[in-house]
Amino acid sequence: MYTIFSPYLKTYLTDFPLDKTPVFIPSEVKEGDYIETYEALETYMRSCEREYTQVVVYNTKTDYRQRFEKEDLENFYRSEMNISEIPFHFLILQNGNIQVNKLIGKTTNHTTASNHLQRSISIAFVGGFNNGVQDMNTCTPGQWKTFKKFIKCFYSILPGGQVWGHDNINPSAYDPGFNVIRYIEKSFSKRNTLRISQLSDYGAPTTETLISMSRERGFN
Repeated sequence: MYTIFSPYLKTYLTDFPLDKTPVFIPSEVKEGDYIETYEALETYMRSCEREYTQVVVYNTKTDYRQRFEKEDLENFYRSEMNISEIPFHFLILQNGNIQVNKLIGKTTNHTTASNHLQRSISIAFVGGFNNGVQDMNTCTPGQWKTFKKFIKCFYSILPGGQVWGHDNINPSAYDPGFNVIRYIEKSFSKRNTLRISQLSDYGAPTTETLISMSRERGFN
């Protein structure tokens, strides 16, 4: 079968005209793009040149009926919350899609716990509120399915990585509205190396520090 690559179309073109395999190029990802497959997500996360060792989970504090995407959410934050930008790296939309909000290579101010910023990536469920009350039961099955795939992808890259809720790293926070520590233990049989009591001191540690601390705790 004769195959050529078309940079313009970013596809492989074969002599079967309907057979086109999209090529995912992580360096060309832009804010607002969607990541449609697990393979593309893993490729994108592995392409990051910035060291990260943890995921921090949020919700957007918006009503589940507001089916926002990046642009809608930005407008809402500016007009209703007087917030100039959305700091999360990824958004999990109500339809289950993942949208890139900030490029993974950028450090964002997603929490006031500043020692967690340099080596973390942040992901937020769009929604999480019901008539002004936090209620993660209003998140769609598609969102939960995508979140599980996201965490699976993270662990495939960093088996000893840390996954925290915003409320774990910031005592004044109350999102994402579910127990992230219990979730990863139940869904992935994983335990974070750091204890909650250590988070304010260590923040998001380097990979080397995390490995050393994991060995001290007797983790494989």
